[in-house]
Amino acid sequence: MLALGIVTLFLTAFTIIYYCYLANHSDRDVSFFLSVSMLSMLLNLCTNASGGSGLSVVYLIIAVIFIGVGFAVDLHETLAFYTSIGPWFKDTFTNTKLIGWKALSTVVFPAGIALYFVWYKDKPALAKICGRCGIFGVLLIGLLLWMILGAAL
Repeated sequence: MLALGIVTLFLTAFTIIYYCYLANHSDRDVSFFLSVSMLSMLLNLCTNASGGSGLSVVYLIIAVIFIGVGFAVDLHETLAFYTSIGPWFKDTFTNTKLIGWKALSTVVFPAGIALYFVWYKDKPALAKICGRCGIFGVLLIGLLLWMILGAAL
């Protein structure tokens, strides 16, 4: 059941990213789906942390239904989202000039946030990338700690 809880966490995170994309690129109001997905993520983390992962099936069903409903909400933007995933990965992982700064800023997130403030005026594009990766690192470490401590305790 713990594996189901972890898979559900990743699927719920994907649903949140998906509805954030729709909120930014579509004329439709997806705030309900986005807020329920965020609440589902929080409750799923709390359920996994408490050791009772029996409710993970409910969160899995919610995530799968919301991904399916996204096609009904805005088919054109949904297809645009799925077709943009490949180029995003290609751009993110093949840009050899920035991959070191991105990795450093994500793994050592205080350095990424500090680099943002250091390079804000001199190198604004690189500063923005380091700052985003630093904030993503904070969120990622928090999520991983919550998952690991929930599984261990």
